[in-house]
Parts: sequence; C-alpha cells; structure tokens
Amino acid sequence: MNNILAKLYTGLDTLTVIYSCQEKYINIANQAPISRDSKRVPTKIKLLTGTYILQPLRYKIYKEGTEDHCIACECKEETLEHLLIECEAWNYLRDPILQTIKNLLTTNGNVRVEDLTCEMTIQVLMDITKIQKIYRITSDLISQIEFQSRRLVFLIHNARYQLVMKDQAKKKAA
Repeated sequence: MNNILAKLYTGLDTLTVIYSCQEKYINIANQAPISRDSKRVPTKIKLLTGTYILQPLRYKIYKEGTEDHCIACECKEETLEHLLIECEAWNYLRDPILQTIKNLLTTNGNVRVEDLTCEMTIQVLMDITKIQKIYRITSDLISQIEFQSRRLVFLIHNARYQLVMKDQAKKKAA
C-alpha cells in the first residue's frame, strides 16, 4: 500500500498545475468560515509532508511503546494508510465522515461508487486536487470535502494523541 500512496502523492512539490505561484493551495488555505478549522490545517500538512510522527518513528526517537505496531489496535504496523483507512480502532470516527465524503462525491460529483477504492479514498483525504480535473469537481464541493477531510484527520490525531499520553502516564507510574 505504501507504493500506491507514493505513486499517488509524493509531497507538496507535486502540486497540480491548476495552482500557480500566486494562488493558495487548498490544503494550506483556510477556506472554511469556521475558525476552529484553522487548528486542523497543521495536522493535515504534517501528514502531507511526511513529518507526522507515526509509531515506527516515535519508537526510533523516544524508544516508547512497541517498535512499529499501531498503538490503537496493536495488530499491524502503523503506516499512513493504516492510520487513515485500515485501523479498526478508529472506525467509529472514520465511518460517518467517509460516508459523508462518499455521498458528496457520488451525488454532487461525477464519481461512481465503484471508483471509490481504498487508494482513491486516501487520495481524496490527502489531496483531492489530483482528481479534481478527472471528475470535474467544483470548487465548492472541494471545499466541503476538504473540510470533512481535515475534520477526520484531526479527530484521529486527537484520539491517537490521547492514547499516546495514557501510554506515557502508565510508563511513568510503573
């Protein structure tokens, strides 16, 4: 799955051609009128640029927790794909938001349900501008989907952070 994500998105240097130097990139621009959304942007930017600290890197730096296993489900290596799509511990957060995104794409966009594969879902969550021209998605729809995407990433980040803090507290108490 890492190879799939690497092909779809390699960082901020692969922005689509619809954005010139003078325009704000949708993942950086705070287009939502809600002020709390501005706190969600940095988490998403960290995921986009690869600077978000997943468990394998946390273990290398701090020697905390298991070497590479997800701290939420403890059954699989924690990768970006696992964190956003696969981890069953975050289903209660992920499923309603992904359903909203899928409904927006299928009812308002030209996307068929069959097209919404795991790889495309990750692409939509990370950088929807890559598929904007293919499916002729409007700017308003992109803003709605981007808001939901930021919301999902931020909710998973907060829930994961709480687990990390609990784990650290247990280690200090022991």
